[in-house]
Amino acid sequence: MQTRLLWQRLRLPLLAALIVLASLAARATWEQMQAYERAAGLEKVGKIDESIDEYRWTLRWYTPWGPKWTDAADALVRIANTADQPEPMRALRALDALRSGLIAGRHLWQPRADLVAWVNGTIPPVMVRVAEKIGDKRDKKELLAQFTRDYARPVGVSPLTSAAVSLGFLAWLTGLLMMARRGLDTEARITRIGWRWLAVAVSGFVVWTLGMWLG
Repeated sequence: MQTRLLWQRLRLPLLAALIVLASLAARATWEQMQAYERAAGLEKVGKIDESIDEYRWTLRWYTPWGPKWTDAADALVRIANTADQPEPMRALRALDALRSGLIAGRHLWQPRADLVAWVNGTIPPVMVRVAEKIGDKRDKKELLAQFTRDYARPVGVSPLTSAAVSLGFLAWLTGLLMMARRGLDTEARITRIGWRWLAVAVSGFVVWTLGMWLG
């Protein structure tokens, strides 16, 4: 009887959470595929700069199972390598799109951290060539040292951020479940302890959101 009552109280919140998560996952996957198709089409007709922006969007719609995510990263690497010497500005745009797109996919860990590290080491000399192309008269060695310092930063997600994201997500779900289990009276109104669990859920959601955003 108690199990049946618990299920009756939890089924709607669980169903709602499942629908929201499934919708977000489906949209991210669909947008990723659409952005990649646009990018590949633009690259095919020679609109390389426009394709770089679409490849960036492909990476930003990250999902662990995304079918086009790796293809987009490989495409930006190819564009950067092809344009490196003759068109350093285009190479820099491709590398910047690759880096920002990869970093946008951070969560509990950094997807393709090896590629992020490669970009961090590849961008500085390309930036020097861009500076030379636009007439910057500063010493190349000094510029390279400066740009190298700018991109010499840790790659990945700190343990503190991972802990905040994990604990925040756990508190969010636990608060909602406990509110549904113990925080409702016979008329489905929120009780005093229910408001406490709701506060836990809201706090967990805030911590999870900030961890994902600032991490």
